[in-house]
Amino acid sequence: MEKAVDLPGILRVVKPEPLKGKDFDNFFVETDKARGDKAAKYLENYFKANRDEDPQKVLFMGHRGSGKSTELYRLSTYLGDAFRVINFSIRDEIDITDMQYLDLIFVILNRLYEEVRDEVDIHESVLKNLSSYWHDEKFMETIAVQKAEVQTSVEASVGFLNAIRARVKGILSTGRESKEVVRKFIEPRLSQLITGINDFLDDISLKYKAKGKVLLLIVEDLDKLDISVAEELFLKHKNILTMFHLHIIYTFPIFLHYSTHFSEISSGFHDYRMLSMIKVNNKDGTRHDDGRAIFRGIAEKRVAPGLIEPAALEFLIEKSGGALRHLFDMMKNATLDVLSEDGPAVNLSAAEHAYLRFRSSFERTVGKKHLDTLKDVYESRDRKPSADENLQEMLNAMAVIEYNGDRWCGLHPAVEDILKERNLIGECR
Repeated sequence: MEKAVDLPGILRVVKPEPLKGKDFDNFFVETDKARGDKAAKYLENYFKANRDEDPQKVLFMGHRGSGKSTELYRLSTYLGDAFRVINFSIRDEIDITDMQYLDLIFVILNRLYEEVRDEVDIHESVLKNLSSYWHDEKFMETIAVQKAEVQTSVEASVGFLNAIRARVKGILSTGRESKEVVRKFIEPRLSQLITGINDFLDDISLKYKAKGKVLLLIVEDLDKLDISVAEELFLKHKNILTMFHLHIIYTFPIFLHYSTHFSEISSGFHDYRMLSMIKVNNKDGTRHDDGRAIFRGIAEKRVAPGLIEPAALEFLIEKSGGALRHLFDMMKNATLDVLSEDGPAVNLSAAEHAYLRFRSSFERTVGKKHLDTLKDVYESRDRKPSADENLQEMLNAMAVIEYNGDRWCGLHPAVEDILKERNLIGECR
C-alpha cells in the first residue's frame, strides 16, 4: 500500500484491512494513549510470563473495526522469536453464518497442520492416528474421497490426510446439508479427534521447544459471529475451546461482554482483554482532542496534504464516533462523489453527503424495540446501561459504542442524530 497522492489513491488506502508487514511499518499510528490502554503490551507480558506454564486461553474483545487485527499483529512482533505465532481468520476458512463448534475444531486442526508440516517432522504414529480417524467407508463415499487412498504407509497417510482436509474444508464452506454429514461424523467421535489433535500438539510443541519457541494460536473474526452463533460457541461449548494443548487467543464479540452469562463464559478462560475504541468525545459530550488528533494522524499518514480539506476531515472524524472503519467508509464515498464531479479535493459538502449516506444504514438497524435502550444510554449519568438483549443487538450493530477510561457507552453519532431528528432525545443531556 502506497500513500495516496491523488484522489483515486484515497480509495486504495481506506480499505478496511489490518496493517501487517511493510504496511504496518509505514502507516501504523500509536493509539495507546487515546485508547487509555496498552492491549498489545499487556498480552505480550501475559504470554511471556506464562510461556512455559499450562497453555493459556485468552479472549480478546472489541468493536468491529476497532483495530484488533492490527493490535494482534503488533503483539506478534513484540513476542519475536520466543513464540511461533499462528494467526488466521475464521472467515477465510469457512462460512460463519451457521458455524458450529465442530467446524471450528476441524479448522484449528487443518490450519495448525498446514502451518507446521514443512517446519517440523511430525511423528509417524501421530500422522497415522490423524489419518485413521477419517477411515470410514460410508463417510468417505459420502464426501467423495477415494477408498484407494487409504493405505498404511506414512506417505499414504499424509496424502489421504491432505485429501480429507481439502474436501472437508470445502464442505464447511458450502451448503448446509453437506455440512451436516461432516458434523454427524465428528460429533460421536469428538473425544477421539481432540485426543488426536492434542497428541499432534504435544509432538510438535516438543520440536518447537527444541528450537526455542512456544506455540501461540490466534483465531480471529470470531467477534463477527451472529449473536445466537456466538452464544452457542462461547457459552455452551467453552470447555471444548479450552481443551487444546497450546496457548490460544480467541477474538470475542463485545456484545457478549454485556450478556448476563459473561461471568459464566469468562470463568472458563484464563484471562480476557478489551481493546477500547478511540473516543472523539468525552462522556459529557465535550471534544476529546487526543482522540481526534490520532485520527488526523492516521489520515495524514495515508493521504497527501491537500486531498482532503481540514473541515471535511474534522467533520468525518466527529461523525465516525471513533470507529476507524466508519471513517474510512465515509472517506471512500466522499472521494467517489468528488471524483464524479472532477473536483480537486474532498470538501465539506462531499463529506456531509457521504455521512448522510452512511447514516441511512442505521435507519434500518434501529427498531422500535431498541428505543428505550438507546434513550437510556443517552440520558444516563454514568453511561453504563443495563445489560439486556436489546443492548447486545445495538452493540453488535455499533449503534452503541463502548469507550475507554471507566468503561462507558455512548450512542454512535449517526444514531444520536437520527433520534434527535425524530424528537426522541433532546439536544443536550
